[in-house]
Amino acid sequence: MKKNALLAKVENYGLIIISVGIVLIYLRIESLGLGDSSTLWITVLLFIGYGAFTQYFINSQKRMEAEIISLSITDYLTGLYNRRGFMTLAEQQIKMVGRTDKKSLLLLLFADLDKMKSINDNLGHKKGDNALIEVASILKNVFRESDIIARIGGDEFAVLGLVAEKSDIVALESRLQEQIDLHNAYENRDYTISLSVGIACGDPENHYSIDELMSRADQLMYEQKRRKLP
Repeated sequence: MKKNALLAKVENYGLIIISVGIVLIYLRIESLGLGDSSTLWITVLLFIGYGAFTQYFINSQKRMEAEIISLSITDYLTGLYNRRGFMTLAEQQIKMVGRTDKKSLLLLLFADLDKMKSINDNLGHKKGDNALIEVASILKNVFRESDIIARIGGDEFAVLGLVAEKSDIVALESRLQEQIDLHNAYENRDYTISLSVGIACGDPENHYSIDELMSRADQLMYEQKRRKLP
């Protein structure tokens, strides 16, 4: 990702100001008429200080830039990746798997929180936010840290991971339902968590794109949601 233009200007102008300051200090020392030895040592110390401060300044700018990038790909509510972060990392993951891991299968899960509108309308948006945070927690408990978990829309979530074979999907769905049941078993709940889920698998050697996998998983998810309608 390209460096933020504003940060680049701050870094460049900041270093120029520091450099000018060092030169002015050095000229002031020269004007005092100190001995050559004293001037030499002061000059050495100035340049050591300049180097240390410059490194600190650059590191500070890099940390600020990293924080800005992190905010741009993170969902503020759940702490998961947002759609932008998911698409960026998922494309990188697919390319990497295609080069280094020919045996594993790509798995893309789409999940939609059922009755989100009802929770918001009847219980308030605070409860709706809590429900979304719960779903994020459920997904993090089911999937591995290396998997890419995101909230890609209002009540929609996506996960990209790897499985050894298609039969692993059954075990994954079972773990997901166990986590949902565990959350719904908590006392004094105002709502229940229910997810409509679609899962698509792809063989890296067949060069599936992230858009193709998302389209298939999205279709399967909506088919499941339609089957739940009365």
